[in-house]
Amino acid sequence: MAFAGSIRPGWRANALAGLLIFIIKALGIRKKVARRNIEICFPEKTRREREDILSESYSSMVWTGVEVLGWQRDPSLIDRMAAEVTGREYIDEALAAGRGAIIFSAHIGSWEYAAAWLARNYNCHAVVRHSDSAFQRELIEEMRETSGLVTISKDASMKRVITLLRRNGVFGVLADQYGGDEGIPAPFFGRTTSTPAGPAVFSVLTGAPMIPILMRRIAPFKFSVEISKPLPAPDKSLSRNEASAVLTALMNREYERMITEDPGQWLWQHRRFREEMQ
Repeated sequence: MAFAGSIRPGWRANALAGLLIFIIKALGIRKKVARRNIEICFPEKTRREREDILSESYSSMVWTGVEVLGWQRDPSLIDRMAAEVTGREYIDEALAAGRGAIIFSAHIGSWEYAAAWLARNYNCHAVVRHSDSAFQRELIEEMRETSGLVTISKDASMKRVITLLRRNGVFGVLADQYGGDEGIPAPFFGRTTSTPAGPAVFSVLTGAPMIPILMRRIAPFKFSVEISKPLPAPDKSLSRNEASAVLTALMNREYERMITEDPGQWLWQHRRFREEMQ
């Protein structure tokens, strides 16, 4: 934490990011997985274009971490990092209706900044997967708490999320990765793949709208906060499972839009299409 407090925008952050980007590109962490993901999603792109996307993705990953370090000393930096905010009325309208709000984002731009910005502006709780390492878990939690974010373990009882929404709270979640055996099969870039079911299920159970948010990095420590219209509510004649499937497919469509508009800022290193990567 003492080291984190020494990092701030400027030459220190630039030097650290430059070093880490060099190392991570040299190591090529999950490069094979990332290349396959990019090929699946953008088969029309040339090899050179796909390699540029991969290179930018590594850089974006590093800056996400460096920016978190940058606001540890001064959390008000989180507010100043938002160069522009659009669509905030969608969250405000949902809360004014007393229904709570399910804010879904992706591992694109900076997912950590998305959580921090929401925590600074709303009573936001986020579901996270804690590290298996006690040291890493404690360190990451301490850094997240700087913004005021309250986290809920992925393994915790989901009754807590339902209670939060019914009390008109804000629930943040990243659902762009593989959903596993408990996920909902849904189209994603032309493939049917397991997608986390949580956001859609909670929406169906509570009536809280699902609202997309994207933190698009304009430059290091500078973001465009883009909040889009809530997903349309499913037809009331559908069963819970059918309604959840409809919302999950719509959510994936939003993710496709985000990634297509700025592919270099997505985290391609995750095995998103695990059915094809056994």
